[in-house]
Amino acid sequence: MAPGQTENNLNGAGILWHTVAGSADAIVMRGLIAVKFDPAIKGKKDIRRLRFRVFKAPDFPIESHFSIRKGLPFGAGYRLYAFTLKILKKDALQLDVQNKIYLYYDDIRMCGVVYRFLKRQKGEFHNSRLFRAGDKVMYFRQTINNKLWFVVRPENLYDAAGQRLRVSAAWLVSKIKGPSQDVLMFEKEASRYEESASVLYERLIDQGYPNIWYIINRDNPRIPSMKPQYREHLIYKDSFRHLVAFLRCRKFVGTENIDHAMQLRAANRHLMAKMQSTDLTQVFLQHGVMYMVSLDADMRVFFSNHNLKQYRAVVSSEAEALHFVRLGGFRREDMYVTGLAKFDRSRREEDADLIMIMPTWRRWETNLARKDFEATGYYRMLERIVRAVPDHLQEKIVIKPHPLMEEMMTRERTALARFLRPDLSHNDTLEKTRLLITDYSSIAYDAFYRGTNVIFYWEEKEECMRRYGNAHLMINEYNIFGDICYSSGQLEKVVEKNYTQTQDPLYQRRYRNIVSFHDGRNTERIIEKLKKDGII
Repeated sequence: MAPGQTENNLNGAGILWHTVAGSADAIVMRGLIAVKFDPAIKGKKDIRRLRFRVFKAPDFPIESHFSIRKGLPFGAGYRLYAFTLKILKKDALQLDVQNKIYLYYDDIRMCGVVYRFLKRQKGEFHNSRLFRAGDKVMYFRQTINNKLWFVVRPENLYDAAGQRLRVSAAWLVSKIKGPSQDVLMFEKEASRYEESASVLYERLIDQGYPNIWYIINRDNPRIPSMKPQYREHLIYKDSFRHLVAFLRCRKFVGTENIDHAMQLRAANRHLMAKMQSTDLTQVFLQHGVMYMVSLDADMRVFFSNHNLKQYRAVVSSEAEALHFVRLGGFRREDMYVTGLAKFDRSRREEDADLIMIMPTWRRWETNLARKDFEATGYYRMLERIVRAVPDHLQEKIVIKPHPLMEEMMTRERTALARFLRPDLSHNDTLEKTRLLITDYSSIAYDAFYRGTNVIFYWEEKEECMRRYGNAHLMINEYNIFGDICYSSGQLEKVVEKNYTQTQDPLYQRRYRNIVSFHDGRNTERIIEKLKKDGII
């Protein structure tokens, strides 16, 4: 972007009418768009210099064409143009999952595009038809802010015609029965039973609450070992009962956003309408302390409060609460400063001896990873970290990557696959870990709570923060609770020390400013808050 330019240099752009069609090799949107140029762009506007681009990948090839050369007056300074936007499927496979479409004038980034210009309501979540390319689907969609995005994701269950009929039938049943008083609990993608939601769920069942239900996939390996009273309140993911319960529910309590209680990036109108309803209560338990990457980053806006009827977020200190308020747009009264429920069960074995390597996943590399995993920056960073561990400690290494990466490392038989331990959950691994090496993962807080030393590897910090979008780290050299390394050479020098020594008292003091509670009563504090707010 040119010096002094901002994304508001084009005062506005919105689609009045459009159609989307697909062929074997491309997806094409055609329609009418209203454009309002900023006065800073002097002289006559040559629409041959106007083009669509992807916000975070401006070099991605999008064929753009605008006609009605001078534009038709459209009021309030807007001019109307006909447009064509064409994306080749083979190129789109290299894109991120979510891609914001911007208008550019020459090389100046100007503004995002309003999906439905004449209907300014936010949160309606329309989307185009879905187009398939291999095991992927691609489509244009409207965000909660009524902006145009392009999605490239794996197919999911509810893309199929038969499944859409099931959802419609469940929606009809939900309308007949009406809203329920049930509380639905869940963790990541409704497939886990190891974070704060499961800890809180069991405590609520033990206290006799009859309307608490936990959504989980039917084949979860933890189910057989559950006590009978916990199994009785499970709802199996993707069952018809799950669909009806989700559509009727008004109270959601989980470690992720509400879409994880059903299906990520669903393109079904009934499910989308439910996920974006404002007449809901959500309690966000967090899957890990979020005092790490700043909440104002572009890739973290999904944690913002979408004007729900009632929203509460569990945090671990006043410092973290202030982070939510200042950078996440939350109200202080919506914070539960109680500590995370899962920490009540956090422990480490006395003979823990593993070196756990767990960097955060780089979402922008998702599609590149599917094409050539070993070409990703993520994989190359893992290689450098592993090489920095002394030879006599190599057998202690366990790599716990993003689940998608674990699958690819195994399938492609990469050299690092021998360090994977898919038989161990994250919690099981932490119990056996003496040293954690990460970059920006919130698991650092979980590990340190247990007495484990943490090394932060920040070789590519600036690039990653740029990719997150307007992001910065909340931890720095003044409040960090572990050694910082900016190169593999620095990492080599501190691994042995951190593996053999106990936690530095300075790091312990800094940690307690961010994670204040260490008495094992976080879950009880959360329950008291839920009672006070009438959620249970």
